[in-house]
Amino acid sequence: MVKLSIAEEYFKAGKIASEVKEKIKGSISVGSRLVDIAEMVEQSIIGRGAHPAFPCNICLNSVAAHYTPRPEDDLKIREGDVVKIDFGVHIDGYVVDTAITLSFNVGYDAMVRAVEVMLQEALKVVKVGVKAGEVGRAIQAAAQRLGFKPIVNLSGHAIAPYTVHAGLSIPNTYTAGTPSLKLGQVYAIEPFATTQKGAGVVVNGPLINIFSLVARKPLGDPSLDAFVEELWARFRTLPFTYRQIRDLGDAAWLERIVKTLMQKRVLRGYPMLVEARNEIVAQAEHTVTPVENGVVILTE
Repeated sequence: MVKLSIAEEYFKAGKIASEVKEKIKGSISVGSRLVDIAEMVEQSIIGRGAHPAFPCNICLNSVAAHYTPRPEDDLKIREGDVVKIDFGVHIDGYVVDTAITLSFNVGYDAMVRAVEVMLQEALKVVKVGVKAGEVGRAIQAAAQRLGFKPIVNLSGHAIAPYTVHAGLSIPNTYTAGTPSLKLGQVYAIEPFATTQKGAGVVVNGPLINIFSLVARKPLGDPSLDAFVEELWARFRTLPFTYRQIRDLGDAAWLERIVKTLMQKRVLRGYPMLVEARNEIVAQAEHTVTPVENGVVILTE
């Protein structure tokens, strides 16, 4: 009966995400290039008959979210890094979203374990009718008990077809007046933590490598119109990055056309997000659907 409440594609996408996550754990080491990791993740998804729901995010140390490598990126994992890998899988627009943190620094192993505990504590309270803020209460309590700060301006979220962030937020701290979780809805539960020295908030960083289409309006320029239609055909409203469109033109031309479409409010950019005091951040994430007496974890 549980499977009848949401599309079967969510379960298939979740199984693929789980398999890819296990592959990530066994494939990454000091010296791995971020661009190679991202392409391995995305090709692993495609090879299993699905599509990336957004570019694989690989965020090092104080970078919390929204960093994905460009084709020419030569950044590598170094000894001492804390690496967050956040990726999504979709089948016909039915999206799941998951993340893990890998530590190459024993000083932060406890934080990596803590975000996994924060996630598990959150999942214990998820069921139909529970307020989103109560999930945040569980995350916050676990973080404080374990000696870390939750990131207050990052949150979990509802998921809808072709929409990774579908309106409702699931906070990482207790928040009053939040909506209840609903039967038949899919949610990403996504705790982030930092050290006690951290601000517990993220701010925009200098780079924007991730974009999504937010409008399909005539632009009066056939080349721009054709580019927008190609983006729609490939991604619809899901996020993308330069690596995924490099077959459409050289790097300089792509950068110009993307900038133009952002100015025309056809594309939205997602700046990289950095802990405000440059403290290390860890993350864990599952996509779930609530049922009457608990939760079904789609990405486990």
